[in-house]
Amino acid sequence: MKKIIATIAAIVFSTSAYAVTLSDLSVGVSLNHGIYGGDGKEENFDHLGVLETTTKKSAAFVDSYATVFVEAALNEAVSLGISYAPDAVDTPENVNSGEAGGSTDIKVSAEFKQLTNIYLMAKSDMGVFAKVGYTMMDIDLTSENAGTYKDTDTDGVEVALGYQHEVDNGFNIRAELAYHSFDDVKADNGKSSDAEANKITVTGMEGATARISLVKSF
Repeated sequence: MKKIIATIAAIVFSTSAYAVTLSDLSVGVSLNHGIYGGDGKEENFDHLGVLETTTKKSAAFVDSYATVFVEAALNEAVSLGISYAPDAVDTPENVNSGEAGGSTDIKVSAEFKQLTNIYLMAKSDMGVFAKVGYTMMDIDLTSENAGTYKDTDTDGVEVALGYQHEVDNGFNIRAELAYHSFDDVKADNGKSSDAEANKITVTGMEGATARISLVKSF
């Protein structure tokens, strides 16, 4: 899916139908501070493949991260943009103490990597703008005492509303609020059958982000 989206974006940025010159481009960097959450369900099976325990939890976490972006003006009011987070967004470690009545703690954490957003931005003469975008990211899972999880990925949408203030020499400062929603995620510890399997399902993944950006327009 990421290759398809990247190809579409490359076509739009480079074809004669949307001929993009340097004067149509803006580049920038953003500081993001967001709160994210979801509902998790963990299922543990014994050596016979019988469901032994089911744990359900809702959790939220806060993290800050940077993104870089480039935008191409399709006309005076609408731009197409791509943003990318060079660093991972880390979740806190989740600990299930004394799994199945024993003394073993199962610990799981995740990194959200390759966070990429392709979006359309519409802006007014007053500096107010709105965005709608398609988001994708890889999820790297690490665990202790639960085997090795298969890494996965997810897609979602982002909508944002903000204000842009023009300063000198083609620079602009933006402030915006964004809402994110992601598709459900399933992961397991790689067992080919339910015997000694550990399965995790995360639903209702969403978040809100406050974002400050410095933009250079050419």
